[in-house]
Amino acid sequence: MKPHQLIGLRYRLGADPDRHQAADCVSLARHVLKYYGINSPEPTRDWYRRVKRKDFSIFKEQLENWGNETNEFKIGTVALCKSSIGYGLAVYWENGRLNCGEQVVRWNPIDSLAIEKYYYPSSRNFVSS
Repeated sequence: MKPHQLIGLRYRLGADPDRHQAADCVSLARHVLKYYGINSPEPTRDWYRRVKRKDFSIFKEQLENWGNETNEFKIGTVALCKSSIGYGLAVYWENGRLNCGEQVVRWNPIDSLAIEKYYYPSSRNFVSS
């Protein structure tokens, strides 16, 4: 599924867009990164257990293992976003962000979300051609 095809999918924790026609912020970010040829960690059951317990520190832990903090939002960048209900991920696409907002995948302008930090993949996460 290409990034533009993700827009409008409903949000469901643990969903894979190809199998469920739904996404969560992790599967959304993974899909877009894969489109750009960037590897990202495969989520585990423990990740989802922690999110269900509202332990959102899993996002920061995994992002810090995967990439480096940056101030630039460009292809390959993942943003750790803060909302009234916790944390989630947004990923750069088409000069904006894809994220799971209001229970559906949306594209938003760059400056539309409250961002905690940006992460850019370390060089080991780029797939060689």
